[in-house]
Amino acid sequence: MAHAPRQDDRQPDDETIGAATRAIADATATLTRLLSKQMATVSTEVSDAIAASLRDAAQGLADASATVERTSGGWRAGERRRARVDRTRADLIAAAGRVFAGRGFEGASVGDIAAEAGYTKGALYAHFGSKGDLFIALARERLDCERPVSATPTGDLAVDLSAGLTVAGDDPALMLALEILSYAVRHPESRAELGPLFDAALQSLAERVRDDRLARDGNPALASSATQAATRDDLDTALGLLAIGNVAAIFAQISENPPAISSAGSRLITRLLGP
Repeated sequence: MAHAPRQDDRQPDDETIGAATRAIADATATLTRLLSKQMATVSTEVSDAIAASLRDAAQGLADASATVERTSGGWRAGERRRARVDRTRADLIAAAGRVFAGRGFEGASVGDIAAEAGYTKGALYAHFGSKGDLFIALARERLDCERPVSATPTGDLAVDLSAGLTVAGDDPALMLALEILSYAVRHPESRAELGPLFDAALQSLAERVRDDRLARDGNPALASSATQAATRDDLDTALGLLAIGNVAAIFAQISENPPAISSAGSRLITRLLGP
């Protein structure tokens, strides 16, 4: 559920406030001139006191208007800076994905990634402390994207996974996925951060297996409401599906007959999910 923003997080409609403040200041100045004309019969001392008070009010409003305008300009500049930072970071992560997929973590250099993104190495280090930090950020984003989103269960999970096998051989994302797995194995220091992401991805697939099973059993409403937790069998099946998918994708890259490997992987997926 979305929470209301804190008061200090809310940004005022600066242009509207500035315009209103200037309008009040102008009106006060006009009122000062009118009253000056009407106070000809009033004592000079009273007239001067009223005029001074109105001038002070007008000056205060003018100062407030100037402050609002300066604050508005600074806030908009800050927003533009944050947008540039986010865009640069996204460009660097996307470029890193392409370079790591093509050359591997060890074969890729910081200069390669910066050049691919169209930035300098200094810009890369301004956002990521090292090549390893950049790889972790990429892996985190990739694993989050691979977690299945909630979808209406159809009982056709085997069809969806089999379709993925037919395109995996030509998909650079396969090499990146393998590189992430390899990195996690070769760099134990990364497991504290990457391990929970792998676990979450496996759990999400187990929930897809549960939904698929319930839909095939004729309980789509129950499946869509996810009122039943994924079972140990669902988790076992999910791990088997990941193993088949990864090995079949790798073999399809190596084999002289990729379609045969993909077909075998599809049959194993169907067999594992079962009727």
